[in-house]
Amino acid sequence: MIGAGIRRLRREHGETQQQLGEYLGYGATTVANYESGYRLPDLETFFEIALHYEAELTDFIRVHES
Repeated sequence: MIGAGIRRLRREHGETQQQLGEYLGYGATTVANYESGYRLPDLETFFEIALHYEAELTDFIRVHES
C-alpha cells in the first residue's frame, strides 16, 4: 500500500524512478523495490519522500479514486 502511494505521487509529479532515486541518493532499482512492496523505505527516507512531494501520511495510503 505504501509502495503504491509512492508510485502514484511520483507519477502525479511527472518524475521517473530514476529522478526520485537521484533525489534520495539511491538508484532507480531501490525506488522500484519500494513501489513493488519488495522493500519499504526506512523512516528517514520515507520522510524525505513526503517532504519532496509535500505529502502527508494519508497521501501515501489513500485509495485511488475513479
